[in-house]
Amino acid sequence: MLPLISGDIIQTAFIGAICIAPFKGFMNYSTEIMHFNRKLFWLFIAIVLQSCAIQKNINKSAEDAEGAEKVWGIDISHYQEIVDWYKLQQHEPGFIFVKATEGSTIRDPKYSEYYTTIRNLKIPVGSYHFFTYKSTGKEQANNFLSTVKYQHGDLPLVIDAEFAKTMPDKTQVETELLDFMTIIRNKKGHYPIIYCPYKYYLAYLKDKLPKECKLWIVDYKSNPNCDWTFWQTTEKYTVAGIKGYVDFNLFNGTKKKFKSIFL
Repeated sequence: MLPLISGDIIQTAFIGAICIAPFKGFMNYSTEIMHFNRKLFWLFIAIVLQSCAIQKNINKSAEDAEGAEKVWGIDISHYQEIVDWYKLQQHEPGFIFVKATEGSTIRDPKYSEYYTTIRNLKIPVGSYHFFTYKSTGKEQANNFLSTVKYQHGDLPLVIDAEFAKTMPDKTQVETELLDFMTIIRNKKGHYPIIYCPYKYYLAYLKDKLPKECKLWIVDYKSNPNCDWTFWQTTEKYTVAGIKGYVDFNLFNGTKKKFKSIFL
């Protein structure tokens, strides 16, 4: 994602441009100064126009992804208010992941409704669990498996692992995550996809993940330097049918390759 130019910078640009006129008067309108100031003026205008273009195209990556060989999608939970499912369907997301559970006891109140609706709309759907550090991996896996709706044609299950304000020691984090993943593999026949920030991957997972595990990496600055399957590029995507912002994700491959990961 290209960095946005802040409102303060734009305001400074305009102020700088306005200040050019009195500066000309002070310098007695010398030819050299006027020429220099004209350059400054057009430089400020270029900065402003660039900022406008960037903000206008904040969803450009989504538009590009709608090409013949790219697959994009979103992930949602009860925090997202779906105001029109059919408008969302018409925008043709390639997939939608839905939050099912969190920790060892929490179940997302919108999971069943969202999951069922997405399947009825014929949009590829997957389910994810938000991992916490207040209970064991085994307890959380049991909560997830007892809640998740998992049918033929769905995307693989997902574990969402992120930094908390207070993190346990590294060994405990790795142990509980691997316990969770192993239980999912033993019950469903595959490891869950691992959703995590790129820095989290480097800190806890890079040297510990089984080779079969697929990565869903969060990095809003640049293409992650790892073998990712999904990449979350922004949390501020807007799409027809959903009120407010939603996460935007890319699949690393063609539509044909995408279909190969369905269960």
